[in-house]
This record gives sequence, structure tokens and C-alpha cells, in this order.
Amino acid sequence: MMRAFALLALCSGGTNAYTLAAAPRRTMARASQPAMAALPELYVYDHCPFCVRVRLAAGVMGVDYKVIFMGNSDVETPTAMVGKKIAPIWKDADGAMMESLDIIAKLDPNGTIKPASGRKDFKEWQKSVQTVMRKLCRPRYVMSPLVPEFQQKSGRDAFVSNHQMPPFEKADWKGNADMAIETKYGHYEEAFAQSKPLIAELNAKLLELDPLICCAECATEGGFSYDDIDLWARLRSLTLIKGIELPAKTKAYLDNYEKKGDVPLYFSMAI
Repeated sequence: MMRAFALLALCSGGTNAYTLAAAPRRTMARASQPAMAALPELYVYDHCPFCVRVRLAAGVMGVDYKVIFMGNSDVETPTAMVGKKIAPIWKDADGAMMESLDIIAKLDPNGTIKPASGRKDFKEWQKSVQTVMRKLCRPRYVMSPLVPEFQQKSGRDAFVSNHQMPPFEKADWKGNADMAIETKYGHYEEAFAQSKPLIAELNAKLLELDPLICCAECATEGGFSYDDIDLWARLRSLTLIKGIELPAKTKAYLDNYEKKGDVPLYFSMAI
């Protein structure tokens, strides 16, 4: 298992294709045009749902920006801008700012994105799949050769060091001097080895989610809202899991905002 884990993590084929696909299409379309004022920059980790929130909102609203993928072990870049290691970071003529919802509010001063509905059913569903998603997604993040922030071993090591694998709690994992990085990788490998029953469990939970989604256009009736900002950003990670069975409405919802938000799903690189 260790050998398979390492080979997947170290494979470098296809990196350029993914970087190109992940860049905003609007920005790419300007490449051959005359020089223009510098675009705002969005510093992100590709897997991070809080970063995806901003990318999704900007894409739906048609905001031009330059996406910059930071390495997961890169402390200097975010610290120089906002004083600590964090993502996303939006940088424009006003300076740099953090916190995904604050950034979106700046991009949408007229409030075109509808407010969150306050629905509890989505939150309850997300809580019900938290453990299984961590066990399925976290090993796959660091195994994927195409997730930009994990293309260096230092980035993978930083993630594994700081993100616990259930049943461990964060306090028992992060900064635990008695737990070596090799031991932590071992727990990730054990979780990956349990993929078959975990995927079956998650597929059953997806059948519960499907009727909660209004339609392909919106999670909650009334149009694009902060419900979508949060839900779609979290569901995107599911597409990195090979064998996941997305019900028709959920699949249409993911596909719709992949295009509208200009944020690629992971289907082509699923593990």
C-alpha cells in the first residue's frame, strides 16, 4: 500500500493540462490581447472548499482574476500578505484580504447573490458525512499527482501532519510530538484501504442529499445563493473519489456550476 500511495503522489504526468484547466477561462481569453491593467489575484489551495467558494462566486458573477495556487508548505507567501498561513487571499489595488465570505461580499457589493436561507438540512447532512468524507478525500488529496498544492513532498507532509484522520481528534494529532509523520501516513493508508465500504456508505448518504437540492440551478428555490456557495464547494471534493455514484440531480447541479463557476471538477483524475 505504501508503494502505491507514493507512486500516485509522485506521478507528474498531466500537470500542465490541469493547471490550464484550472485557470479562469476569462483570463486565458485575454492572453493574446493588448496589455491591460493587472488583474486581481486570488491565492488558493485547489482542494480547499473555502477557496472554492470564492472561485465559484467570481466565476458566476463574471469577475476576471488571476488564480495562483500556493504550495501547501508555503508559509512565506500568505504570511507576507496577511500575516499568517491561510487561504484564500484576494489581492487587488486595495491590498490583500482574507476570509472567503468577506472576499465574496467585496466582489458582490450590490448583493446579487441571494442570502443564505438558514436551512438546517444541508448542515445536518454535511455533519453526517464528515467522517466518511475525511477518510475518503484526505488520502486522495495527497495521493493525486495533479492537485497543485501537493506536488511537492513538503506540501503533502504539511497536510498529513496537520489534518487528522478519524477517529483521531485534532488535538491528538496536530503537533503531537509522539506521533511520527510515518505513523500519520500509515493512518491515511489504512483509511484508503477501507475505500470500498466507505464509498458504499457515502453513496447511500448521497441518495439522502439528492431530494434536498432544488434543481441544477440552485440548492434552494429562488436562484443562486450562499447556500450554493457553501454546498457546491464542499460537494466538489466528492468527484475525486472513483466509484462514487451521484444521483441525477446532484450530478446535474455539480456539472452546472462547474461551467458557470469556471471551477473544474475532479472526475478525470479520480482515484
